[in-house]
Amino acid sequence: MLLVFGLFFLSVNMKPHLFDETHPLEEVLVWGEPGIEALLGQLLPKSKSLFFSYYEVLEARREFRHMQDLIEAEGTRFTRARDVLAKSLVKTELPDEPKDIHELERALLQRAGEYYETFREHKIRDFSHEGIHGDIDEVYEQIKQDIKIILDEDVQAYGEAGALRLNHLLSLSHDLPLANIFYGRDQSQALADRIVLSVLKWGIRKPEVEIFKKALLELGYANGFVEIDHGTLEGGDVALLGDTCYIGVGARTTFSAVKNLCKKIGTEMERQGIQIVAAVNKRHAEEAALYGAPTEEHMRIMHLDMFWIPLAPNLVMAYGHELDQREVIRISRNSDSFVIEELGGFREFLTSKGIEILEVDEDEQKNFATNLLNLGNKTVIVALSTNTRVIKELERRGFRVISAELNKLVNGYGAVHCLTAPVRRTNKQVTLEA
Repeated sequence: MLLVFGLFFLSVNMKPHLFDETHPLEEVLVWGEPGIEALLGQLLPKSKSLFFSYYEVLEARREFRHMQDLIEAEGTRFTRARDVLAKSLVKTELPDEPKDIHELERALLQRAGEYYETFREHKIRDFSHEGIHGDIDEVYEQIKQDIKIILDEDVQAYGEAGALRLNHLLSLSHDLPLANIFYGRDQSQALADRIVLSVLKWGIRKPEVEIFKKALLELGYANGFVEIDHGTLEGGDVALLGDTCYIGVGARTTFSAVKNLCKKIGTEMERQGIQIVAAVNKRHAEEAALYGAPTEEHMRIMHLDMFWIPLAPNLVMAYGHELDQREVIRISRNSDSFVIEELGGFREFLTSKGIEILEVDEDEQKNFATNLLNLGNKTVIVALSTNTRVIKELERRGFRVISAELNKLVNGYGAVHCLTAPVRRTNKQVTLEA
């Protein structure tokens, strides 16, 4: 039996299929554009919001929709978890939900006022530190207007019940608004024919995984979840290329989580000829275990996809400085124990496998050069057209480069790759054993 929600056809037997980040992209899962929860996040200190100090959310929403149009124009199915969840919430009352949309609007405006009063002086310092010439008082007034605009758009899209419950869930039902949820790669990661559910590091992001799980269940992914029991693991740190599953360990993902993933599916992956290796920044891993908030350096290199991305079976793009900070450790299973092998530097490991490295410099890395979406067939979608040298080098190598121009969305420290989670790429039909 199929359940139909608008353009979504939800099956009880859906399975991901992803065996290489460079294979042609058939379907991508996203959250959707940022909403009122992201507006509220603009009033929080940077240490809590995990954003740059401010960006225009309405413009970011337009950028996201433009990116969606570009991806769909390439023939890739674009599945929005936000829409699926909102439609499912129509049938489900939430604890302490407002009685109508007007009460919800008052509650959202009240929450915005509370954040403004509590963090105003902190935000002024953030603005000054980052050289932002805006006025937090004007920002607050704009956010109040934008809350009403987005709420009206949500009512049009989902009906009153769907809009009410979605916004209550994202903006009011947790200690902090889920302002980062639109970075839809981090909450889960398709590996072979499984979906690995993440454990996110920072408090503002932790509830996102359960919300994504509800959407995935609505989409029919009831079987094949892999849940991490130890440590933290975020989707931006995971990538399959050739015979290797690469997992970044550093500011967000822990080595204990990599071992736990290996315990859960390592043997099955090995049967398919896939090894698991961790690319470890030991200093970042040690600092992240001690610090109460991420540093600017940690935010810039928070995940593997912030400095390294597969382009083709024998080609990756990488920020060389960070590549040289990483050591590769292979993790495998031997009966009930782990086999841990130190394999040397990340650069040397790639070279030994015959993988060429297209290097980017520090400015290009900070401008999200590596955070692209590989559509396969030598086509990529990049965040910004301002990385002209990188784009010319890709084109020289035969790639078709499409620019999404995410000038506002990148102010959450993420770009195209962070916004998208491929669930199906076409290749030979092979599966992991249950």
